[in-house]
Amino acid sequence: MKKGIPILIFLFFLLLATGTVLNARTAERIEPADTVLNKKELRKARKKEARKEIKQHFTINVTTTYAFLETQLQFTTPQGLLSFQLGLEKNLGLEDNSWIVSTNFIYRITPRSGLFAMYYGLKRKSTFTVKEDLIFPGDTIKAGSFVAPFFNTNVISFGYLLSILHSEKSFLGVFFNLYMMDIRTGIETNINTKRNLNYKFVAPLPNFGLIMDFKFAEWFHLYGGFGIFFVNNIDGVGGSVYDMQIYANFQPAKWLGLSIGYQGFSVNVSNFVDNYKMDITYNFRGPSAGLSFKF
Repeated sequence: MKKGIPILIFLFFLLLATGTVLNARTAERIEPADTVLNKKELRKARKKEARKEIKQHFTINVTTTYAFLETQLQFTTPQGLLSFQLGLEKNLGLEDNSWIVSTNFIYRITPRSGLFAMYYGLKRKSTFTVKEDLIFPGDTIKAGSFVAPFFNTNVISFGYLLSILHSEKSFLGVFFNLYMMDIRTGIETNINTKRNLNYKFVAPLPNFGLIMDFKFAEWFHLYGGFGIFFVNNIDGVGGSVYDMQIYANFQPAKWLGLSIGYQGFSVNVSNFVDNYKMDITYNFRGPSAGLSFKF
């Protein structure tokens, strides 16, 4: 008799569960519209509760980086038999370090979704007298010419942020962004030579990466991220983009943060100019400091 007690208990719960399921299915058949309506209302209520959990929806980071710059232009003949390369810092006198201000913006829609945007711009120009001949596609600037080389770039990134880990002390999200890069470079020469060589690359490039934020105390946390994109030549256009940053953030107030860290950015793009393949390699890296605002 004792051996049969567990079996009887099992059968009792089995019958109870079966009856509950049958009753639920009967209720669904009787009031399907109400059930669907209740599900929609439940989803809306859950979304509202999820949004209430987020106390700070907006995060704005403004950083300034003392950047060490390296920029090169390489031209290759159509048959690939000859190529020549210019270092804009080494050969054309552009400064190899500069202060760069960048900003990024995060908007948390729900605990699992949001928007991410980033911008930075840099303009450089110098003037000097050419000491040796400079060869460009279809032209040569003779030694002794007075030239003013320039390199201007604007980068805007915008896209979707998806949280894959979120708690009071840690956040890990993946973003899918679209880069809009406007790179313009060239040489303005003196009036007597009347030569202005200008090249530009404007293209949207997809980008994906990670954003991380780990809180160790109410007043201190570490955050950073990296992004990556690369594509082989498509109709003569190709390139790669890499960016990374890591910061220690000190928060004297819930809405304000002071950060110090390191930032790096690297771009390599290729295009055809006057039947020459032009490769632009541009990167900067260096220590950073900034402010963050949360509200």
